[in-house]
Amino acid sequence: MRLELTQKLQQQQVLVPQMILSMDILLLPTLDLEQRIQQEFSDNPALELVEQEARDKPIANSETAEQGEAEPTLHERLRDSGSWSFDERRPRKSSNRSSDAKHAALQNTPDKPPGLKETLMEQLRLKTIPGRIRDIGEDIISSLDNRGYLGCTAEELGDWIEGRPSTEEIEQALEAVRNLEPAGVGATDLRDCLLLQLQRDGGDHRLEEAIIRNHLLDLGMNKLPKLARELGCPVEEIKEAAKLISSLDPMPGRQIESEETVYIRPDVLVEEIDGELEISMLDYSLPQLEISRSCRTALKDASSDRKTSAFLRKKIESAKWLIHAIEQRQRTIKDIALAIVEYQQDFMLKGPERLKALKMQTIADTVGVHLSTISRAIKGKYIETPSGIYELRYFFTGGVDNAEGEIESRRNVHRRIQELIERENSEKPYSDTAIAHLLQEEGLKIARRTVTKYREQVGIPASRLRRSY
Repeated sequence: MRLELTQKLQQQQVLVPQMILSMDILLLPTLDLEQRIQQEFSDNPALELVEQEARDKPIANSETAEQGEAEPTLHERLRDSGSWSFDERRPRKSSNRSSDAKHAALQNTPDKPPGLKETLMEQLRLKTIPGRIRDIGEDIISSLDNRGYLGCTAEELGDWIEGRPSTEEIEQALEAVRNLEPAGVGATDLRDCLLLQLQRDGGDHRLEEAIIRNHLLDLGMNKLPKLARELGCPVEEIKEAAKLISSLDPMPGRQIESEETVYIRPDVLVEEIDGELEISMLDYSLPQLEISRSCRTALKDASSDRKTSAFLRKKIESAKWLIHAIEQRQRTIKDIALAIVEYQQDFMLKGPERLKALKMQTIADTVGVHLSTISRAIKGKYIETPSGIYELRYFFTGGVDNAEGEIESRRNVHRRIQELIERENSEKPYSDTAIAHLLQEEGLKIARRTVTKYREQVGIPASRLRRSY
C-alpha cells in the first residue's frame, strides 16, 4: 500500500450571505417587502427611515455608506436620551422621534376579519339555549372545516366532546348550529349540505330532494333526459329543479372563511403618452432606508470598546447589504419590465388580443441575467398597463403555429376557443374535434387533444356538459 499527498485545484460555487439576501429580497412581492423592511428596521439600530420631505432625494446606498467622511444620511443626527446599549440581549434605547417613526411604520397592518368559526360562535352566543347545549355547540363549531362541514358523523361527536354528552344533547346542539348563517353549515357531506339549504328555503322541493338524495351524479353529468325517465317527469321540470339546485352553495363556509385576501399593488406602471410607452416604478410606498448617522458616530466613539465596536460594525454591514439588495431588486424588475414592454408593444398599445408568445429565456438573454433570476423576479409582481393590471408572469406564454409561420400565443388561442363556444348552439355544442377544425380553418395548426387541454385550462366543461335540453 502506497500513500500519496496530492494537490488539486477545484472551482466551487458558494452562496455568500449577501447573495442569499439578494435572492430573498428579489423574490418578495411588494407588500411582503414592505413588511420585511419594517421588520429589519425594527430589529437593526443601524437603519433609519428617510423622512417624507427627503423622499425625492437619492437613498443612501451601499457605495455612499462606504465613503469615509461623506454624509451618510438625510436625517438630523439621532441622539439617545440615555446611554447606548449594544448588548443584543437587551433592548436598545432610542429617541422619541425614532420611536414614533417605528411605531407609525409598524401600524400599517390591516385587521384580519373574523373567520367562519368566530362568526358562528358569536351567533350561537346570542341564541336562547341552555348553557350545556351552547358549550356542545361551540365544540361542534370548532370541528368544522373551512367549507362549514363536520369532520365526523353526529354519532362520533359524542366520543370526543368533553363530558360525554348524550345523543339528545348532541342533536339539540347540532340543530342549533345548523340554524346559524350561512345556511348549510354543520352538514356531514355535500348531499346533507344541499338538503339543509332546501329545508331552510321552505316550499315544496320533493323533486329537488329526490335528485339530491339519489341522482346527484347524473345531475353533475348533465344527464337530464335520464333523470326525467327515472323520476317520471318532463325534462322541463328537471331543468327547473337543476336550476334551483345549482343556485345552492356546496361550500357555505367559504362565504366567510374565504381564502386570505390578496392585495395587488403594481410594481411597474406603463403609460401611453403621445403614442409612446413610458415606464416608471411604483415604489413610492416602499419605506426608504439609510444608514443611521448616530450609529456610525457611535462606532467611531466606541473604537476602544471591542465588543461594542464589533456589534455596531455587524449591524451597519447588515444594513448596507439590505439597502443594496432592495436597490438591486428594483433595478432588476425595471430591466425585466422594460424588456417585456418592448417585446409586447402591440399588447400595450392595442390590447390583450395582440399578446405574443414569449419565453422567459428570451427576456433573460435580453436583460443579461440567469433564467432563475427572471423566474424569481416576476413571481407575485404586477404591471399596470393601458389594458389593465397583469402579473408579469402573464406575458410568458407558449403558443401554436399559424399559417404565416408565426406563433400565436396560447392565451389568444384560449380566447378564440371561448369565443367559439360562446357563439355555439347550446342544443348542439361543439365537440373538441369540431373546435379544432374551426381553428384550423382560421389558419392555426392545432390538434384535438390541444383543444381539450386549452379548454380545460380556461375551465370550460366538455360538450356533453354544455348541452341544453
